[in-house]
Amino acid sequence: MAIPDIGGTWSTRDTDKITGMYKPDGVRHQIALPEARLVGHEAIAGAAQGLIDAVPDEVVEVTKVTEGTNGTVVVEWIFKGTHTVDAPGWPAKNEAVHLVGVSVCDMDGDLIAEERVYWDLATLLAGAGLLG
Repeated sequence: MAIPDIGGTWSTRDTDKITGMYKPDGVRHQIALPEARLVGHEAIAGAAQGLIDAVPDEVVEVTKVTEGTNGTVVVEWIFKGTHTVDAPGWPAKNEAVHLVGVSVCDMDGDLIAEERVYWDLATLLAGAGLLG
C-alpha cells in the first residue's frame, strides 16, 4: 500500500498534481462545513483551486501518518497560509490560517479511491475573527 504525499502535493498548489493522487473516479469527501462530496478529478480540482485561490501561499504540513488495515492510511495535517481572497462564507481579512485536520484515505494501489477529510470549522472561523 502506498502512502499518499498529501502534504507535499497540496503544497505545490498544482491541481493536476493534487488530482493525480486520486483514481479518475476517486472521491474526496469533506466531512466538515462546508460539507462536500467531490467525485472525479474535475470536481476535486475545482474545489482545490478555490482553496488555493483563497489562500495562495498555502502549505500543508503532515504531522503523522498511520497505516491501517485493508488499504487505509490516516494522515494528520496542518493547513497553513494567509487568507487573502474571499471564499464562500469566509471573507478574507489577510489573516493567518492554521487549520488542523485529518484525512482518512482508502487506497487502491498507489492512488486514493476515497478520502474522508475532517477539520473543525469553528477553529477556522475563530482564526478569521468571525467567532469570539
